[in-house]
Amino acid sequence: MSKKHLSPKATKTLATVLRWGGTLVSTALFVWLLSRQKWEIVLEKTAGIAFWVILLAPLLYLLSYGFNTLRWCALLWAQQVKITFWQAFSLNWAAGFASNFLPSTIGGDGFRMLAVHTYSGRKTISIGSVVLDRMINMAAMACLLPAPLIVFGASLRELFSGGVASVPVGLQKYFERYFPKLVTALQTWASRPWAFVYAFLAAWPSNLLPMSATYVLAHQLGLSVTFWQVIGVQTVTYFLSLLPISVNGYGLREVAYTTLYVALGATLEQASTLALITRFLMVLTTIPGAIWLSRALTGSIKLESEESSGGT
Repeated sequence: MSKKHLSPKATKTLATVLRWGGTLVSTALFVWLLSRQKWEIVLEKTAGIAFWVILLAPLLYLLSYGFNTLRWCALLWAQQVKITFWQAFSLNWAAGFASNFLPSTIGGDGFRMLAVHTYSGRKTISIGSVVLDRMINMAAMACLLPAPLIVFGASLRELFSGGVASVPVGLQKYFERYFPKLVTALQTWASRPWAFVYAFLAAWPSNLLPMSATYVLAHQLGLSVTFWQVIGVQTVTYFLSLLPISVNGYGLREVAYTTLYVALGATLEQASTLALITRFLMVLTTIPGAIWLSRALTGSIKLESEESSGGT
């Protein structure tokens, strides 16, 4: 019996349904967790957060965006793309805002590919720089995988009741999707290996700064966790959030945060409050990116129009 293949349109529709379905299921599960907690304790814990911490956390997120941009710039400048750090930062910021409404936490990558084309003028460079940037960041995070293995050990799989088992499958599909583009990108940058070194070095502070923000907030909420444990939790949630089964990881990240921090001894109130506060501050930090969103899209559409006109 021959195997029926879905049409591209049907596949896209199915992916959209699964993505929003995953978002709704994850969010519903998190709402259920919230309904079980004592809100007077949540309000008490939240009110106890020092004002300087509320200011520090977004600042650390912004610094993280800066190093994210520097990582990307190392790849762009290696190909003589005439883009300033601030221009790349504004595109990155806009991509962060766009990710709030796009699949998984990598939805903003598609926006960056489109937006940077205005400066590179070459699709190979536009797509390749973003693909490599994402892969280098994943490589840096992969170096931190010993943290969750040491912190949670064999119980990590049990915490998610088999959910973690789907992570390798999701990553495999992700690599299958981008593998041809990755090969092309590697060939393009092969003669400039120093760009990989600079990008990889920039990936470390870009990941450790948000973890530092979470660590400070966790202690303000009364969680007795070490920075190593915070690294373990955020490494797990990072790879889970890459799976394109929810919009910007909504619900999925919060459930993972709550489950893992409760496993580390936090109360349900402490863990869920930490998940909500960190999400709120991260989203708040991306809002200024909306200023550059329409501008970048307008520039990209104009360039595409000019290229199409020139080719006719």
